[in-house]
Amino acid sequence: MKRAISFFLLFTAVFAAAVMCFDIACIRASKSRVTSRNIAVNRINTELIGLTAETGSSPEEVIAEHTDEWKARFGKNMPEEIVFVPVEGEGESFITTADKNCAVCRVYDSEGRLTGITEYVYSSVAARRIMIVGNVFFAVVFLITAGVFIYICAAILIPFRKLSDYPERLARLRDIQKLPESRSRFFGKYVWGMNMLSDVLASESRKIHMLEGERQKLVSTIAHGVKTPIANIKLYTEAVREGLYSDGGMTEDIVDKMERNAAKVEKLAAELLASSDASLDGFDTEISRFPVTELAELIRSEYADRMAIKRIPFTVECNTDTVMESDKYALYRAVSQILENAVKYGDGSGIKVEIMRYDEGFGISVRDRGGLLPENEIPYVFRSYWRGSNAANAEGSGIGLYSVHETVRALGGNVLARRLEETNEMEFFIYIEDSTIQGR
Repeated sequence: MKRAISFFLLFTAVFAAAVMCFDIACIRASKSRVTSRNIAVNRINTELIGLTAETGSSPEEVIAEHTDEWKARFGKNMPEEIVFVPVEGEGESFITTADKNCAVCRVYDSEGRLTGITEYVYSSVAARRIMIVGNVFFAVVFLITAGVFIYICAAILIPFRKLSDYPERLARLRDIQKLPESRSRFFGKYVWGMNMLSDVLASESRKIHMLEGERQKLVSTIAHGVKTPIANIKLYTEAVREGLYSDGGMTEDIVDKMERNAAKVEKLAAELLASSDASLDGFDTEISRFPVTELAELIRSEYADRMAIKRIPFTVECNTDTVMESDKYALYRAVSQILENAVKYGDGSGIKVEIMRYDEGFGISVRDRGGLLPENEIPYVFRSYWRGSNAANAEGSGIGLYSVHETVRALGGNVLARRLEETNEMEFFIYIEDSTIQGR
């Protein structure tokens, strides 16, 4: 928007300069024309006085007789009308005029007495008329251009600026607030399509979580199921090697094969277990410097309307303007998952997010009222597939808080959960050590 305003101011300055140049050119042309006309008037009036004195004719007769001659000599500088006005009575007369298109000159007889005045009448100077018309034209053009610019800003630029970062936010934040529906003929279909894409991505994300959960359950089941027979095989192998089954006819070669195969199966089981413990939301962190207030505003902007619709009191507080060096969007996703759980399992009486700076680091606290977990269940809340006793009637896979734990750990931090008996609140606290923070 600032660029658009700068462009409009530049356009206004250039337009004003063009109008000034046009006006200056018209004024100069007008002055040049007036000067030429004054020269012609002075010469005609001088000749009029001289011819009146020489011929004894009246000024009216001289004017009528020499008008055609003067037209031929002075061309476009010739007055359109020459009128002689006799002066009667004695004494001096002072003749003035306020009309720039009419020149007034005195006429004297041969004895130097004032006999009258001559009016030399011209039509309006063309340059001035052109300047007036031109200024009106320029004003109309400027108003039309300004109107078109304002319309483009209001109907296209401002809405586009609001929409332009939505695809990136959708890619980074995954589950975000939908765009408000719009009937704009420019962006209405775009908004509708982006909201549909948001729904599809959210649905696919849930499916992926469910499938990943099932995959890990299967891996864990297979891995734990294989461990027992593997242990038995190793025991039998050791027994054979010790000669406990020498009557069975088993050779040393068979024993070696059994041991090697058992070792391979054991290795496979270990790999399966390691895979089942891997982070569900593994990602490459994108570390950058950003003010902590940006994270607070991101959380507020994405959840304020949602909470208002659900009528859940929601506040986001930030008591520091620290510049943080971390992954802003990964932190948002972690807080977002905690907020989703707070909405799902809380009683809807209030959710509060507080961002704080400590001497040793940086903390994010998310509190929700109601739905307290038993004290003996809190140590398990960040385990994968674990669901608390308050989740019996709520949809979920038990991997949300596990994902939060893995995300925060990847950023070099830790996340804790605790009951606040005095306020009947559950609190989840994300802590990032000061090694990732640069203070102002």
